[in-house]
Amino acid sequence: MVFKVFLVMAGCSLSLISADQKDVKLFFERTCAACHGLDGSGRGLNGQKLPGRILSDARWQGSKKDADLVKSILKGKGGMLSSQDALSETEVETLVAEIIRPLAARKK
Repeated sequence: MVFKVFLVMAGCSLSLISADQKDVKLFFERTCAACHGLDGSGRGLNGQKLPGRILSDARWQGSKKDADLVKSILKGKGGMLSSQDALSETEVETLVAEIIRPLAARKK
């Protein structure tokens, strides 16, 4: 029940950023980090486990092509909602290249 409510709340945050905004870092911080953590660790600020995949996992990242990540972000996957109304494909490609891929390099 709590997970479903959380997903609904995370989905609502998609509408906080208009399609006109091009700042993918801000989109990640306001939308993606709710489930994946600001550092991609899958943990919140107080260390609690979040429901999203651990994006900072280099092994997982190595098994995924950029096109796979772009498709998942645009169309949604599992509990993750679609972002196609909030970001263009080009913006999602930038999100993957500039925000998500570097998360694995920063993991210690």
